[in-house]
Amino acid sequence: MDQSTYPWPAPGTLPPYREGRGERLVSAAAQQMGPVAASVLRGRLGPLRAGRDKDGRQFFTLGDDPDRLATIWLDAIPLEAERIVDTATNTTSQNYIVRISDRLPESMLDRVLAHELGELTAVRERAADGLPPVREDLLRAGPELPAELELSSADMGRIAELDWLAARYSDASLSGEEQAFARAEFSALLDSYGLRPTVALDDQAARFAQQKAADLRGLITNDHVSSASEQLLEDLARPIEQLSPADASALQASREAALRAQRQIEAFVGRREVTMALPGYDQNGLPLPRDALGDEAAGQWKTWREHASGQAAHTLGEQTAAGETPLRRVRIGGGASLSGRDSGELLIDDPGRWHLDPGAGIVQSADQDRDLAHWMGVDPYAAVTDPRHRVPIEAVRVWEDQLATQGDVVNGHGRLRLGPDGGLRAEIHPASGAVPLEVACDGIPVVATGLTPELVPGAASRGVGGVESRAEAVRLLGDRFRELERQGVPGAAEWRLWLTGAERGGAGTRNVLGPLEAGPVKDLLREGLDGDDAKRLENCFTALEATRTWEDARAQAPGRALMGDEVAENRFDPNDADHWIIAGPGGTGAANAEIILRENPRARVTLIGRSDPPAALRHQVQFGAMKELYGQEKGDGRLEFGNADVGAIEPVVGEDGRTRFRMTYKVGTETRTVDADGYVACLGRTNPLPAAVQGLADQVRDRGGQVSGSLLFDRDDQYLGYRLGFAVDGTEHHVDVDGAASWQLPREVFPPEKGLLRELNQMGLRALPSETGNAAPGFAPIARQSALRARAVAQERDGDTGAVRELSSVPDRWKRSKPARAASAEVAAPAVAAPAEPAVEAAAERTVEVPTTERTVQAAAPEPAVEAAPEPAVEAPVTGRTAPGRGAPGSEFWTLGAGRVRVRPPGAAPGSGRGAQPPPPEAGPRGPGAGLGD
Repeated sequence: MDQSTYPWPAPGTLPPYREGRGERLVSAAAQQMGPVAASVLRGRLGPLRAGRDKDGRQFFTLGDDPDRLATIWLDAIPLEAERIVDTATNTTSQNYIVRISDRLPESMLDRVLAHELGELTAVRERAADGLPPVREDLLRAGPELPAELELSSADMGRIAELDWLAARYSDASLSGEEQAFARAEFSALLDSYGLRPTVALDDQAARFAQQKAADLRGLITNDHVSSASEQLLEDLARPIEQLSPADASALQASREAALRAQRQIEAFVGRREVTMALPGYDQNGLPLPRDALGDEAAGQWKTWREHASGQAAHTLGEQTAAGETPLRRVRIGGGASLSGRDSGELLIDDPGRWHLDPGAGIVQSADQDRDLAHWMGVDPYAAVTDPRHRVPIEAVRVWEDQLATQGDVVNGHGRLRLGPDGGLRAEIHPASGAVPLEVACDGIPVVATGLTPELVPGAASRGVGGVESRAEAVRLLGDRFRELERQGVPGAAEWRLWLTGAERGGAGTRNVLGPLEAGPVKDLLREGLDGDDAKRLENCFTALEATRTWEDARAQAPGRALMGDEVAENRFDPNDADHWIIAGPGGTGAANAEIILRENPRARVTLIGRSDPPAALRHQVQFGAMKELYGQEKGDGRLEFGNADVGAIEPVVGEDGRTRFRMTYKVGTETRTVDADGYVACLGRTNPLPAAVQGLADQVRDRGGQVSGSLLFDRDDQYLGYRLGFAVDGTEHHVDVDGAASWQLPREVFPPEKGLLRELNQMGLRALPSETGNAAPGFAPIARQSALRARAVAQERDGDTGAVRELSSVPDRWKRSKPARAASAEVAAPAVAAPAEPAVEAAAERTVEVPTTERTVQAAAPEPAVEAAPEPAVEAPVTGRTAPGRGAPGSEFWTLGAGRVRVRPPGAAPGSGRGAQPPPPEAGPRGPGAGLGD
């Protein structure tokens, strides 16, 4: 919703209500929605029905036709201070999620509902015709008019506000004071909507230009407003000098209030100078055409990024050769979190995920990810021909590479460690194979390395005493050996050192598990344990046994027993098998099924899980389209769904000597057994420390230090990631974790029994219900989170000590309270599904020796460094810069949140901290443009 249309109170100064206010607002909205819908929609979508689902969530349905039913979900949650409402539009499943700020005064609620109803109805109707959105708003103050004289979706929301206020003014049941207030509000909006001139009468040229634009806007608007609004426009859409004394006095008071509010907003938000180019836009601030976001453009930007990486690595190498240790602010990992990257940071990132994925696009449509313009400065609609279509992967690659090259970037892997002076160092292993580099970390490093490793089939156990992976099992066994060591048990110290060395050295699970199971060691570990402790120990061995079975199966069938990330990152050959089992029916499993079926026209896929695919998938574009193409009912029949409890993988050897994988499952009531050629494990994610900090954690613990963690929120209770503390030798170092990894809290730092991960997931699901087609670790949500983090960190750097808050739990405002009034559902609501699942390659196996009292495992020798060949000169693809004040449509917050940044001209030294940029355009930037109004 357009915040500028509210002359009172300043959004940034709304009162910080805390206790139970969200539910009271929802209950009030449920009462007001009917009258507002009747006034705004005027029966266009059919009757409105209200209800609550089984979890108490408020929803409304519009329409009689089940095939065209629109469902509106309503909640009141913490939003950014400058935002009073946020609506997600899912034109794929016809779900619209209206999230109002829990700080919103109830007196503003009816106008908010009116605006959102008007806007989402316009989005729905436009998408039904396959039409792209109108990019620039017509109803904006000033003499400038957009090139296309059409009303945007946001404009239709503004008209809905006018219609509601006009209805209030015409309502004879209201008091005279209430009617006058509605008339005054209506009149005040005409200033913001450009429907009357606002400049002084003595400035005739400016007055004439504004009047001419206002007349044209009024002519277009009159075809869409209600009769009551039309009458009020006739009375009020004129200069203040021509209004009645009462109307003129009310308008003057509104203008003075609006001026005070604007000053409060500017003081609260704190604008920053920005000269960063917007990714996905040309030098005029206009979205790049689709042919500039396709495969060829992605290839050009990949080449430019490789060139920029080579330049940065060369400069850092020269500094190192001169005996210097460069001091840099460090960010390890990119992806969608690049929306929050400061160009002064050194980015260490090996392009992965979307740069490798062979799929058609991300699983959301342009409509579902329309807020990318606001958070990342890119226009998803520019990449598609239909707003309901998926955002292509090539466009995502272009956007990410543009953002990556706006500062120094080294393509490669980064690891944090303690330096000889006790400070933090970042080791850089360039993907080019060049000599490893090292920089000293200035400030708090940021790690955003993406999705965490996946679960091995049969390895994970949940609940009290649960163990989810080999790494966790080894850590817990090491802790048990340490406990025995403190009790004076002979050999416990040697076993602990051996186990630690085996894990860090990359030994195979068979080499780890065998010695532990042999002799009295297992009995020694069990001695004196009972209850949950005993259960946890047994689960450690279960995890190790399942991992051993998995590694053996991979050895028996190379390339045919895969983790889901290997498929998603195209590290496999889809033609190695013609029948694949995919274990895990969630989003990762569905995406990988599509990849296999598309890449191998002979392939059949059996997608198996404990239950049917989660309801969240039907709200995504990809899943429905896949079933249409390949499913049993409508498609070519190559995709089958089954139900089974997925345990450890079961390899079988056929008469032909070929290893296959057996699975027994149910389809309806029928039990089936299949021996498939290939197996893909997509069973969810583990919760470890990011690989970039694991070595640092080992160093700290080896020195007797401690690793701690806290959740990060801004002052508006928006989640920013988590912070790790590494206390050692009297000093505490900090590392912030951003991006998708920040939604998988490491169990060794945030113990699962405290329930913090569950709270975080519930918060994520409340902020992004499955009906949005998105999930907290998804592309667009991470772009938003990282942009918010960038703003908070910039404010903290400028001296605002409360901008970034470290908390030990999720704020109470996020916890859903019991509905104040139990409303029975008149229609069935879709079931709420768990959020989508938020990759580490297997280390090369090395043989280790079983410990004796005399010796322990030796540390692995470092691999020899390889020098990179010199790179030829490369020209960057041309994208211009956006001048200060010129925002690409909807990009206002993205530029605001970027902090103080400067664009480095071509040829400037990477060590300066300024970003590598394509050559600036010859043509200068145009004047300011209007935003999407989202």
